[in-house]
Amino acid sequence: MPLRRNRRQYEQLTDFDRGRIIGLREAGWSNRRIGRHLGRSDMVVARCWQQWITEGRVYRRGGVRTSQEHK
Repeated sequence: MPLRRNRRQYEQLTDFDRGRIIGLREAGWSNRRIGRHLGRSDMVVARCWQQWITEGRVYRRGGVRTSQEHK
């Protein structure tokens, strides 16, 4: 297995990749097939899909705080 593929598995998913995972799962692709297609593990795909099912979102929360949260 190429070194680049191994290293990519440890990188954070981008919002674009998260959207691709959801789209491919909705199109009927399996976790394993999506993982191979994107160069990720099938568990990363499964966690992203599970987050979508339970929370209705897959995007990370922003780190920007309002002034009221600082008080």
